[in-house]
Amino acid sequence: MRWSLVVLLLWSGYGFALRAQDLTGQWTGNATDDVSEKKQRLVLNISSGDSSFGGVLHWYVPETHIIRHILISGRYYGKDSILTIREDSILSGGAGAEPAGEGRPAGFFVLYYKRINHKDILQGHWTGGLDIRLEKKAPPFIPLVLPSHKKLDSAQQRQYESMQNRQSLVAATVPVHGNEIDSIKIALYDNGEIDGDSVSLYLNNELLIQHQRLTDQAKTLIIAIDRSIPINKLVLFAENMGKLPPNTALMEVTVHGKTYNIFLSADYRRNATVEFTMQE
Repeated sequence: MRWSLVVLLLWSGYGFALRAQDLTGQWTGNATDDVSEKKQRLVLNISSGDSSFGGVLHWYVPETHIIRHILISGRYYGKDSILTIREDSILSGGAGAEPAGEGRPAGFFVLYYKRINHKDILQGHWTGGLDIRLEKKAPPFIPLVLPSHKKLDSAQQRQYESMQNRQSLVAATVPVHGNEIDSIKIALYDNGEIDGDSVSLYLNNELLIQHQRLTDQAKTLIIAIDRSIPINKLVLFAENMGKLPPNTALMEVTVHGKTYNIFLSADYRRNATVEFTMQE
């Protein structure tokens, strides 16, 4: 696996120490080519954990529609105001480490913290010839949800076995064209009276989210699909029946700029499944 080091330096001239800044959250912005002035889209999610942290960097190249989902981890040093980030893996639809290719960041970043018009800014230069500018985004965020691949606890294992023992009915099949599409946006609502329906989602038998209560407000997320298999299966598992059985949901799936409205129904005998078929 190839590792690359990303170094973020906070501009001490503004009098801010790293520990005084809350860098956790979502940063959005652009990487601009010094020569062509073409822009690539960046979204950096930083999660906190004492002196160490983890996160995901999403790197999108508009010309090719390539998007790279990069798991990162790192450590900050308050005394020197230096934040170091290590690339753990490149994800292509959750398929694991991916070789270098177009749109993949590498090398060193040097970014400076600035406070401009009450906005938190990270700005600087990448040694590969890109100018970087990121702005901290206020919530709500649309998270990228990846299979954890972690060992299930006892309750999760029992639920997984229940999911496997139920019949899975295919509610819809959604074609995914092109070799570079590796993420899909979904929004999940209660389809009917709000009666306390709660669900879990599994993608290719891996738990994505659990104990999600359905309401008239969308639960929106981006899921990473695996292009190495012909069909990705997204399964909705009914954790309860609410007050009015069965457990029903409306799922809006957006892929290639097109939105599919899919009505799902699940109970203690059946799961509802959406299949994403990979097509050239």
